[in-house]
Amino acid sequence: MEQVEAGIPDEVLVVAAILGDLAAFDELVLRYRPAVMRTAQMMVSREDAEDVAQEALLLAFKALPSLEEPKKFPAWLHAITRRCAIRFSQRMRMRSRNCVALDEAILEQVPALGRPAPGNDAREELQEALNKISPDHALAIRLHFLDEMPLKRIARFLGVSLPTVKWRIYSGKKELRAQFKVLEGRSKKWIEIMK
Repeated sequence: MEQVEAGIPDEVLVVAAILGDLAAFDELVLRYRPAVMRTAQMMVSREDAEDVAQEALLLAFKALPSLEEPKKFPAWLHAITRRCAIRFSQRMRMRSRNCVALDEAILEQVPALGRPAPGNDAREELQEALNKISPDHALAIRLHFLDEMPLKRIARFLGVSLPTVKWRIYSGKKELRAQFKVLEGRSKKWIEIMK
């Protein structure tokens, strides 16, 4: 069942924020921060997503007076987040070009660094399955089920229609089921090998 949104419409908050009401922008941040984080996590590591989200929200605050259509704030914020993540990835690639040889040498000398960290297997399997489905479908699923964002807000954030969001979630769930079957088959194979 779809959640019903309550509160002040986004466009009213945007206009108030443009006029200098910091509490209005704070409310917008509370509404869209989970979506900004998920978008960033789709493009950069989980550890770096916080930095990208912070940069995107700061840029949005600074550029808010340039927004011509307050109704398009969510889609505008999504575009800013994607651009910040792309720029961050490019900067990290430039830095890592000089560090690759040293990293490989360290990994060879300390074998424990190359092993995966122990963790929640079910959560890891879910993340692995989400990473293997369509990015658009995975983002919609993460926003709706993991961040509990209402469908209408997801649609505004992604700049697509509500039926498109519903379709992405429906299709993504089908893709996830297929991925879980693959993961289940792989784990059964490992159990047989380990016997």
